[in-house]
Amino acid sequence: MKILYAALNKIIKESLVVYWSLLKIMVPVMIIVEIGVRLGLVELISDFFEPAMSFFGLPAESAVILATNFLVGLYGAGAALVTISQTVTFSVADISVLGGIILFAHSLPIEQTIIKKTGTPLLFSTFTRLAAAFIYAWIFHKIYSGLDILNEPATILIATDIGTGEQSWIDWVLSSAIGLFWVFLILLFLIALLHVLEVIGVTAALTRMMTPTLRLLGVGPNAAPLTMIGILLGIGFGGALIIREIEKGALKPKSIFISMIFMGYCHSMIEDTLLVMAFGGHWSGVLVGRIVISILLIIPISIMVIRMSDETFLKYWFHEKRINRSSSDAKAD
Repeated sequence: MKILYAALNKIIKESLVVYWSLLKIMVPVMIIVEIGVRLGLVELISDFFEPAMSFFGLPAESAVILATNFLVGLYGAGAALVTISQTVTFSVADISVLGGIILFAHSLPIEQTIIKKTGTPLLFSTFTRLAAAFIYAWIFHKIYSGLDILNEPATILIATDIGTGEQSWIDWVLSSAIGLFWVFLILLFLIALLHVLEVIGVTAALTRMMTPTLRLLGVGPNAAPLTMIGILLGIGFGGALIIREIEKGALKPKSIFISMIFMGYCHSMIEDTLLVMAFGGHWSGVLVGRIVISILLIIPISIMVIRMSDETFLKYWFHEKRINRSSSDAKAD
């Protein structure tokens, strides 16, 4: 019982710490978006981006959610979704397409800074993530609309039934508080799940299963387990570990490059995927679709990098000055 109590206590404390950090992001976003709704700014932005959003079959208001996502991240996007979903009805297909874009390309200022520190070019890695997001969105929009499936209204767990825009500010505060309470419950569940998966060995088992595939893609044996940590838990974890190994001279530049591009496509597969499913996304897109698209896109990049001469790669594709040791000092990985 003491062990269980200690574990629960740790999970709750960790959840509260993370939740407080998220509140500092989500609350300002919710206020800004609500003010934008009341002033008509969201409508103006939506009208401007309507042609682009319609290309992916999304409501025009999705542009506000995506802009928030690109700059702030998933929870910021969730905050925007809470407000916008009170006046716009999203189908499961809409959220699945929107959620895929969110998963491929979010928190770009923060995550791309981490990727840049590994020596991977910032512009190229950012381009690959945005390209993957929009390729995914177009393909799955065509699949869902072509098959005429997932048209039912999405169940957005963090949304509430109180309207927006014309309601009083008191009603809006109450509505938003309910949504934020749901966010805490979802966060508590996700953190508990991550701990359980780690304790029962699922995370380690997935890492062992995927490591051979990563090695086939050109990610060396030293980098593969670190890449899997990033894929399962996020760029913050995987990228930090890779940077540490780079400083030790334990990884080769080509291995680092392929690892970080793939991690940009496909990371935090547990927490982020479940979060977007809580937004109302369907597993066929936000989980299976994301994995398939990520693998299909990394294969040609991997082949290109592996076949490229070291001289050309280091001259044009890898910023060696960003790491502490040169590739000539790196151990075989």
